[in-house]
Amino acid sequence: MKNPKVAIYYDWLNQWGGAERVLLDLLEIYPKADIYTLTYNPQKTSWLPKGHQIFSLNLKNKLLSTPFYAYKLEQIDFSSYDLVISTTSTVGHCLLTPPQCLYICYFHNINRYLYQHPPALLKPILNQYQKIDKIFATRPDHLFCNSQNVASRIQQHYHRDATVLYPGIDTQKFIPNPKPPQKYFLIVSRLVAHKKIDLVINTFKRLPYRLKIVGTGRDEAYLKCLANNYHNIEFYKSIDDSQLINLYQNCQGLIYPQEEDFGLTALEVQSCGRGVIAFNRGGAKESVISGKTGIFFDRQSPESLSDAIEKYLSKPPLSEDCRRQAIKFDRHNFMLNFTKQVDSIWSKRQTITS
Repeated sequence: MKNPKVAIYYDWLNQWGGAERVLLDLLEIYPKADIYTLTYNPQKTSWLPKGHQIFSLNLKNKLLSTPFYAYKLEQIDFSSYDLVISTTSTVGHCLLTPPQCLYICYFHNINRYLYQHPPALLKPILNQYQKIDKIFATRPDHLFCNSQNVASRIQQHYHRDATVLYPGIDTQKFIPNPKPPQKYFLIVSRLVAHKKIDLVINTFKRLPYRLKIVGTGRDEAYLKCLANNYHNIEFYKSIDDSQLINLYQNCQGLIYPQEEDFGLTALEVQSCGRGVIAFNRGGAKESVISGKTGIFFDRQSPESLSDAIEKYLSKPPLSEDCRRQAIKFDRHNFMLNFTKQVDSIWSKRQTITS
């Protein structure tokens, strides 16, 4: 695929996390791509490379704007592009593209609040909206996603197959050190309800071990209140990558209490030679090897998590095993696989049209 004109859609350019790392990899593959988004906050996206045209719909208030997302996105004219790539967990599958344009949607998840955690009061309305959302899901020419976990959701709700392309991490940056671990466990996460940080805090309130929590989010004040007066629990708000790597390298292990769509932090800590204690559902089952690079717990309860921590400490993973597992998910593998898939689809498409 030589010199295509490319547009990349991404839901929210106003934060930093695993999905944003994937966006950076796509921008490295397509360095001249234009970017489209629902909202763009330059103050919160210093990580974004310079030189890209950014087109934002400036839908500032998510709650009030929700009914208009799809309508607004449908107004975008993609007729001048050869390739449109949407990387999304909400509405990136609703774009309208002309027949000559190849439209690929890479799902980090399908809409969590529509299918997994719908607000109880809105369920009747959301059930109706699901019918529209399933029509949107027919629009992309091809679906990619980040895990078998998400592929199964796409099949269940959209009745379409999705090609799994695991996102990657920078294994040259996230590296082990030879020192033995220090006496603390680690969480690296947005501080929101579905991440289950409260479960871990309540568990460590009854354990003699230290816990360091890295992240920000709307539940930050609540979680700090929950941990108040427990001096074995610390919060870290704003840290850079070197500080994060240092915390990974020196921890006893990462606590992963949520059902994650895929999740890159479990790979980052393994790349630094440390293991994972994870809830036995979701994407962690695709990146952590039970009994070798981590351990799973079956119930989201303090008792189940405590038992897992004790088992983990009785036989910690070997640093070299963790590192070996993480290298399989190097970001260059993702970029190579993504490029191969797109080029193959494009080539077949050109053969058919000619």
